[in-house]
Amino acid sequence: MTNLFHDVNPGEEVPKKILMVVENPSGYRGKLEYNKKLGAMFLDRVSYSDLVYPVEYGFIPQSWNKYDNDPMDIMCLSSVQTYPSVLISVRVLGMLKMEDTGELDHKIFGVPEDDPIYNSVDSLDEINEHVIKRIEFYFENYKKLMKNKEVKILGWEGKDEAYRFIEETILEYQKKFKKGGE
Repeated sequence: MTNLFHDVNPGEEVPKKILMVVENPSGYRGKLEYNKKLGAMFLDRVSYSDLVYPVEYGFIPQSWNKYDNDPMDIMCLSSVQTYPSVLISVRVLGMLKMEDTGELDHKIFGVPEDDPIYNSVDSLDEINEHVIKRIEFYFENYKKLMKNKEVKILGWEGKDEAYRFIEETILEYQKKFKKGGE
């Protein structure tokens, strides 16, 4: 059985285009999490509110974010809803920076490589302002009903910073797992 975290290459055109593994499709109200050791999706929790994911949400295979000790989060604005474990080739547009309960939490943002709705979109500035506000609203509020959880939006970064961060997380993965880590 293929392990979507360890066995899937993050892509041939990293960091501009990167593969993502969908954990939570847009419109989903739960929180699925990929178990890296077992290679399977698990229901981490049911949302404490009625908020649903406004984007396809998941992780970049063979990446490791040292700030939150997890694979690199990625979200994709798609014109179609997908399913858990689907791979999407994402054209990177930028990155959302957050703080989640005192811990830095970065999320790469992009659009599907071949989605006719977004084919001409080349930067964050070209995404409708209301869409950006909806994404921020979701992440600012999705944990508010949980005890001792607080999320702060720190802002957005463009492509260059997102590219740098993706490369850093791929190097972190190589250091952590290619030496016989987890």
